[in-house]
Amino acid sequence: MAFDRLEDLRTFALVVDSGSLSSAARTLQLSTNAVSRRLQRLEAQAGARLLHRTTRRISLTDEGRIVYTRCSRIVAELDAVEDELHPTGDPLQGAVRLALPPAAATRHLLHSISTALSAHPALKVQLRIANTSVDPIAGGVDIALHVGPVSDSSLIARLLATRSWVLVASPEYLKRHGTPRTLTDLANHQCLRLLADRPQRTWNLVDRKGRRVKALVGGTFECDDSRVLGDAVYAGLGIGVRSDEELASGLAAGTLVHVLPGYRFGAFELYALVPPGRLRIPRVAAFVELLREVMANA
Repeated sequence: MAFDRLEDLRTFALVVDSGSLSSAARTLQLSTNAVSRRLQRLEAQAGARLLHRTTRRISLTDEGRIVYTRCSRIVAELDAVEDELHPTGDPLQGAVRLALPPAAATRHLLHSISTALSAHPALKVQLRIANTSVDPIAGGVDIALHVGPVSDSSLIARLLATRSWVLVASPEYLKRHGTPRTLTDLANHQCLRLLADRPQRTWNLVDRKGRRVKALVGGTFECDDSRVLGDAVYAGLGIGVRSDEELASGLAAGTLVHVLPGYRFGAFELYALVPPGRLRIPRVAAFVELLREVMANA
């Protein structure tokens, strides 16, 4: 098998990056049918289906993931060569697609994005908010923020920051329900839990000596959005989970109280996951650095 049409590979990579045939067609100034024919030609050369296509979305097959991982590097290298040979002034132009969990879409981040867009008029940002981890290749994004260890070695991972989370509540909640003194007290409190496939009945914590402990948690409020869970803490709905940095600002403002300070959640790392080759594109590299600065100062 030989992929002898570079335009087909570039089109395939653009379809995956943009998330749809119609979006790729607009960028290439082609009809959707012309883009579809290029994909069909590439799939015929590959001898396998590369994309699952529905009326609403596309996703990579296993074979498509292999082809995309390789061809995206080739396309990125060619784009870099073209930029070096034919510079067009501002290197930060075009669209950057980001996937972030709700809690990461802070005012500080949005302010930094606003500053970048003002400084680079040809730059565009597409922000996708997702409560679950996003595969940047399958999801068609340039950068996905990932929490915890990275298991996919086909992706480029850049460490942004290390975070630690603690238990907090509003003064109003503790005035009404009392302050828990031991871990076992949490079973009789309103603990604000993340809504997931499995009910969250326990919290895994670490004590001051680094020993892992498990606490049963009670409560009647669950939500699948971490940002809403944060707002629920301030609204006095119960005991929640917030970062060290947010606790510090909440203590200063009198809006948060540190609950069971002898325990905390284990530290975890935040990574920017990038498809192979994309870091060679200046706008993508610049936004990874922007995320690093925002997370470092969060």
